Amino acid sequence: MSASFSGITWGFPGIDRRLLKVQFSFLLMVMGGRCNQLAVAWWALQETGSALYFANMIACSIAAEVLAKPLLGWLGDKYNKILIIKLASWISLLTALLMVVLSATGLFNPWTVGALMMISSAIVGVRDPLQASIIPLFADDDKVSLAFRTKSVMSSFSILLGPVLASGLIYGFGITFAFAADFFAILIAGALIATIPNHIGATGQGGKTSGASGFSMIYSGFKVVYGVKVEFYLAIIAMLINFALFPFFTILIPLYVKDVIQYPVTYIGLLDSCFGLGILAGSYKIIGWLTERIPRDMCVSAGFALLGCNLVVVGTVSSSFIVPAAFFCGGVGLMLINIPTSAVRLLATPKLHRNRIFATVSFLSAAASPLGSFAMNTLIAFLGVALTITLLGVMVLLLSLLVFLVPDFKTFMRSQDTQLNDAYLDKYPEAFAH
Repeated sequence: MSASFSGITWGFPGIDRRLLKVQFSFLLMVMGGRCNQLAVAWWALQETGSALYFANMIACSIAAEVLAKPLLGWLGDKYNKILIIKLASWISLLTALLMVVLSATGLFNPWTVGALMMISSAIVGVRDPLQASIIPLFADDDKVSLAFRTKSVMSSFSILLGPVLASGLIYGFGITFAFAADFFAILIAGALIATIPNHIGATGQGGKTSGASGFSMIYSGFKVVYGVKVEFYLAIIAMLINFALFPFFTILIPLYVKDVIQYPVTYIGLLDSCFGLGILAGSYKIIGWLTERIPRDMCVSAGFALLGCNLVVVGTVSSSFIVPAAFFCGGVGLMLINIPTSAVRLLATPKLHRNRIFATVSFLSAAASPLGSFAMNTLIAFLGVALTITLLGVMVLLLSLLVFLVPDFKTFMRSQDTQLNDAYLDKYPEAFAH
């Protein structure tokens, strides 16, 4: 049974202040991570002048994040979740410090920088599923959707402020200051997380799970997701969409801004900030308003369509007003996807499997991201940056229609939150059988 605690709620009625404290620490780490990503991108392009170096470094780092989710996601179901988050924070702090040292001394080595990026990305792969699976430690079932909305609000602020901070530091003070901002953001976040009592993160699970091997828990994560057909097919659709979206944000946009329209790095910050504003508007107001009037399944499809339109507009329109507006709509679309599907997944999954199913779904959803990154070299060479972005957007628009073909999607999405407790176990008992 999930626990809830009274106390100050930092302006979010019904949400435990300790959960908000953890979510705020994630905000800082994501914001610092954005500084790190943009600094690495600009540093690599500046030092090598090669999009190939840059694209391959990004592909390797995302591969580490993607693989860490299923290979290490079981840790959150077996060990103390809060302790894992604390350990991950201090490892991230060490990698950030090393990146500051390398930048300050001018020692750019693709292998060293790439290795640090891979370690940081692997930590993100461990941390991300925990952001969702810790919510029931602080919130009752009827507050889960609200908790996901506050999580998204925090994420939107990090996406909104991160690019502004990163591009401003790089443009005004240099790359080293951006890496230093990442270090201090992680330091403050780690200090905040250190104040959360460890006993809250105890698994409270029986000896069966505690005695299970890591390999068997990895296997069970895949078995559960494959058996829960609605999650499996949604993950496959998300995988195909992320093939386009990940390289769009990490590779194509920097190249588009630097080489195609030849704007300064601050324009990347503007676009990312508009996307963050869309996430903020989507998570704070729009999703609440829409879900009262439109079924969740329709919201999810509309979200995919908005993301596809974002790409199409960037590839076909050069207006400095319309393109940022498209990024805003893309941010709204992301929330129309993430909040409904995450809330249903968390509530419908038995608690002993929550971290693994989030980790495995996240892995499957992102599995094509490294392939997309590697494929960009060929696509850009033959089609150019703008046409590549346009075709990827058309692909996402077409995929947005596939969600209606997912088995049981409409049934789960149209169920009330209080009716979803262990609903996957009731519908797919064979998926959870040992």
